[in-house]
Amino acid sequence: MREFASPTTRASALPRPVKLLYTAFCAFTAVGLLSCVGLYDGIAGFGVHATPAQLYGNLIAHYQQALEPHKLLEITHFHLFSVPLYLLVVGHLFLLSGQSPRAKSAIVSAAAALTVLHLAAPWLVLLGGRALAWLFPISGAGMLVGFGVLMGVPVWEMWNPAGRVRSGEPAGPPAP
Repeated sequence: MREFASPTTRASALPRPVKLLYTAFCAFTAVGLLSCVGLYDGIAGFGVHATPAQLYGNLIAHYQQALEPHKLLEITHFHLFSVPLYLLVVGHLFLLSGQSPRAKSAIVSAAAALTVLHLAAPWLVLLGGRALAWLFPISGAGMLVGFGVLMGVPVWEMWNPAGRVRSGEPAGPPAP
């Protein structure tokens, strides 16, 4: 566990096969997250002439009328097992980055909070309607950004030689 709490970068020191595995995982996860945008389109009904009020109304209608509570429970059940697992993996990967311990704590905490909010958002829309419907797109966008940072920073550091050095640290061993 010390590797994940280290203030220095560890991602760049990983063996090439591990870098390939982590990069492939992040690429698949990124495509999966981007597919959520397509799924969200099915709920909100984006269109050239759609107004924000129409999008908002479609979102409310989907969770208050189109989905019965049992169906929403099935969807939530699946997401409660899969989404936290992704958060765990990309969070650990981010902890291998060269970010400061404070930045690591803040970014992982924000991503976890946005994940909780996004998992709760459909229920909040179902129960609270129009007053809480804004939570769904805001938490979804926030979670997308949070996961992007959790994946992007370490992948950048793994493959970018300049990303291996934290500011203020020498690039290599001191010259003789």
